[in-house]
Amino acid sequence: MKKRSFFRYFKNKYVISGIVIILIIVVYYLTHQTTAPTFEYTKASIGTVKEQVSVTGTVSPIGKANLAFKKSGVITRIPVKVGDHVKKGDLIASLDDASDRAILASAQATLSDMSRKLTPEELAVQKTALDTAKQNALNAVHDGFVKAQGALVNYTDNFFNSPQSINPTLNIRTDSSIIQNNISTERASISDTLNAWIAGLDGLQPDSVSAYFPTANGYLNTIKSFMNDLSVIVGKISPGNSGLPQSVIDADTTAMNAGLTAVNSAIDTITSAQTALSSAQSNYDLRLSGNSSDSIASQQAKVNQAQASVNDDSITSPIDGVVTQADPNVGEFVAGGQSGFAVQSDSGFKIEAYIPEADIAKVAIGNIASSTLDAYGSFVDFPAQVVMIDPAETVLQGVPTYKVTLQFITPDTRIRSGMTSNLEILTHQASDVLEVPYRALTITSTSTTARIVSADGKSYSSVPVTTGLKGSDGTIEIVGGLNVGDKVVTYVTGQ
Repeated sequence: MKKRSFFRYFKNKYVISGIVIILIIVVYYLTHQTTAPTFEYTKASIGTVKEQVSVTGTVSPIGKANLAFKKSGVITRIPVKVGDHVKKGDLIASLDDASDRAILASAQATLSDMSRKLTPEELAVQKTALDTAKQNALNAVHDGFVKAQGALVNYTDNFFNSPQSINPTLNIRTDSSIIQNNISTERASISDTLNAWIAGLDGLQPDSVSAYFPTANGYLNTIKSFMNDLSVIVGKISPGNSGLPQSVIDADTTAMNAGLTAVNSAIDTITSAQTALSSAQSNYDLRLSGNSSDSIASQQAKVNQAQASVNDDSITSPIDGVVTQADPNVGEFVAGGQSGFAVQSDSGFKIEAYIPEADIAKVAIGNIASSTLDAYGSFVDFPAQVVMIDPAETVLQGVPTYKVTLQFITPDTRIRSGMTSNLEILTHQASDVLEVPYRALTITSTSTTARIVSADGKSYSSVPVTTGLKGSDGTIEIVGGLNVGDKVVTYVTGQ
């Protein structure tokens, strides 16, 4: 009975409405209640903000020279071994240089001889050589005349009637009377040439023969021109146009060719004599007055060239350092340009590192770096300084990088070539500045703000700030908007 009465109440509309209202209030309360935010903060403080670039590099000597002979040869001497200390200019290895030294000695002897004047006895020998050349030249001029005259008389005059008269006449047919008259006139002129030549030879002396060469050459050219013209006419003779048998025509052709050969021989005789006389005269004049400065300079150049060749037979150290390679052995043949020796500088070491393009703009020559070497752990610092930045990129694994070279500031015997260096290059630094953690800022495209904790420590408010240098350790310089000691929210939970 009572149970039914209880359920009866739920059928009452007022009761149902009341229950619904209570549920709505409960849900609203549960969904809209707020939890006091929980946050972490740090105080803005004075400190040093550092921007650094981290990179790995490799240690190598400041100076290293891979050495090779400039030419091929057999090694005759290696006075050093790996590990030896050498000075700049010390001999590392040498080739067989006997032949090159002989050439140098000869060039030096010639230069020495050219730099002095002849003794009277030596000058007399040169004078005798000149007189002999003059006499040979005179004989050559006479011989040239005889050969030229013989070529005309023995070979070409058979083609003329009365060849040595004032009116010689060609006795073979030509294409026209004009050609026949012209060649006949040439033959008459040749007689005049021979007469002038023989007249010029009369009384010609060895001392004046040099001046006579142009005249003799002119006579020979005139005679050769005549014989060339006649050779064209003879070459056109045939049984049909001359009525002569082929055997006679062949004999005429042979005679014509023999005449041309004789004239060419006369020309060669005089030309050779003229060249020999000119050389003898030059040698005598040079010895008489001493060698010219130009000729001495030319010979000095030959000496220098020979000396350079001797120098190339040796390899010397270009730096003070330690021999790190000496592969060939004495007696081995080595090719020019083949590196077999190396010297490493003992004046210090450098670090070469490749920095990505995203960071290279931060780095500058003079930047100081902290360097640790894998061999000695992360707690041993070997300070270094940036001394060079390559202007051109080096692509490594598809990424543009730039080679940066650093030198160790303090020499240390523990440093060795090939070691791996872990670098922290200090690119910028702001000292005694207000700093906060970078994560404490809220940065948008239009503003940068920090959240400052209120005096009661239960809430915070955002204030605009002006920033400076961003540190590589997660801090950032605050130029304006905060004061020393301000509590700056770094992390918020429960929001």
